[in-house]
Amino acid sequence: MPANPKHLSSPGQRVLKITAGILGGFFVTILFHNALGSLLEEKGGLIITSAYTSFILWALLLALAFLMKNGWKVWGLYLLFILFFGTIIYLNN
Repeated sequence: MPANPKHLSSPGQRVLKITAGILGGFFVTILFHNALGSLLEEKGGLIITSAYTSFILWALLLALAFLMKNGWKVWGLYLLFILFFGTIIYLNN
């Protein structure tokens, strides 16, 4: 039985959600861990921990992209996170 078309998003929105989830989620994850590393004095534990938490955070951000209705809003939210974490990195260097 096929899905009801009223619950499906358009192909353009689907592409925006996929790219935001994969690329945007990746950049948010990497910049989050870099910003956290720029705030900490001891970086040894962060390197070990980020191997696990980066995948978990990226998977959550990927799922979040598909839960939202509008792909442009997902990209806007992820770009705000990217700018926020980038600003933290810039100010702590």
